[in-house]
Amino acid sequence: MVVLLAIIATVPLANFIATGASRTLFLSRSNDADWFGTMAEAPLQSGDIANLREMAVRYDELYDTPVFIVDDNNKVVATSKSGVELTEPAIATALGSTLAGRLPAEPPALWPWQSGEMIVARPVANNGRVLGAAVLRVPTDGPRADVQRSLILLLIGLLISIGAIIAGIVRPISRWVVKPLKDLDNATHQITRGALDTRVSTDGRAPELRRLGDSFNSMALSLHQARQREREFVADASHQLRTPLTSARIHIEGLSRLSPTARFALSDIDRLGRIVQRLSRLAGSDRPGADAEGNSEEPLDLAQAVKERLVGWKAVYAADDLELIIGEMVPGGVGPELEVDDILDVLLDNASKYGAPPVEVSVTRDADEVVLSVRDHGLGLGSRDLKKVGERFWRSAHHREMPGTGLGLAIVRSEAARVGGRVVARPPIGGGLVIEVRVPLIDDYDL
Repeated sequence: MVVLLAIIATVPLANFIATGASRTLFLSRSNDADWFGTMAEAPLQSGDIANLREMAVRYDELYDTPVFIVDDNNKVVATSKSGVELTEPAIATALGSTLAGRLPAEPPALWPWQSGEMIVARPVANNGRVLGAAVLRVPTDGPRADVQRSLILLLIGLLISIGAIIAGIVRPISRWVVKPLKDLDNATHQITRGALDTRVSTDGRAPELRRLGDSFNSMALSLHQARQREREFVADASHQLRTPLTSARIHIEGLSRLSPTARFALSDIDRLGRIVQRLSRLAGSDRPGADAEGNSEEPLDLAQAVKERLVGWKAVYAADDLELIIGEMVPGGVGPELEVDDILDVLLDNASKYGAPPVEVSVTRDADEVVLSVRDHGLGLGSRDLKKVGERFWRSAHHREMPGTGLGLAIVRSEAARVGGRVVARPPIGGGLVIEVRVPLIDDYDL
């Protein structure tokens, strides 16, 4: 805005400088042309023009300005330089006006990026009768250079003025206007990092920014209260779950000696117990991520965790006359927060319902990833369906009549993403379907 206003104010000033230089030059040379008009009156009447020619040559030598005199028949009678072309547009226009007794037109502005001479003509008259005209071909290079220097100085002054205005007025005002927005931006970053007690000051602000600050503080307060209610709920729920879980474990321990399925259920009870412990730690944490930051658990050996979970699943598959093959199990450390049991339960349940035996489970390494693979020998999926694996509520057209919600693989993908992993579905050689859960390998894991 400041630059635009400065330019708007400067353009008329620049035009004034160029026009003023043109007018000054025109008036100066007009006086000389009037002198020649006076001196040419007698020679044009008598026909003795020798002295007139000498005056023109002398003037040209002094001022580097060619001069020529024409009679009333538009014929050159005296000139300081030969080769005058009266048909040149500028000369013809000036002579036409002068010999007709009309005033000369206003000369154009002298801009540095233009060129050309200024034609100054004055009549030679006697008792109101026009006898001829005196014409000066005035060079404009010098005045144009002066205009150029003046415009450069004007531009420098413009830049200095703009800098002074910005430094002295615009910048302080901008800082005053932007400061509440910077405070709001910093407070937003604090909120995203979990500091829900962050608030912004609304004192001395513009009305719009004051309303924005009040809205932000109300939002932060609502988030803080919601977080508190969430923690209270988690704490109460985990406390209430401990007693029934302990009782259920005691009863199932008595049955675990008799049934492998009961031992499988006992491992699920232990897993629920670990979940309740994590909920308790989360409820006692003051900010999100504190549990993960304070977690001192060692990396998890994915192959060992899978083998332990497969003990129960082999019994489940055997009860349904399904073959479960335990393939290659390469040790590999992954994040301890990876819910291996949940992931494996979903993959093996899907393979038993939608695939066909035998179902093969393996754990391998691929570069810096540990890969949990579950393969079945069913019909598999088409190329379009493979791209949709893991989407919420998506189910293949072949399996829509079968029970299910379409959330199992979405949960697996979410669990993998939580530790920086991914889920890949591909058709293996020989038919069927392979679901791979690829999670980052912990390099410093001690095998």
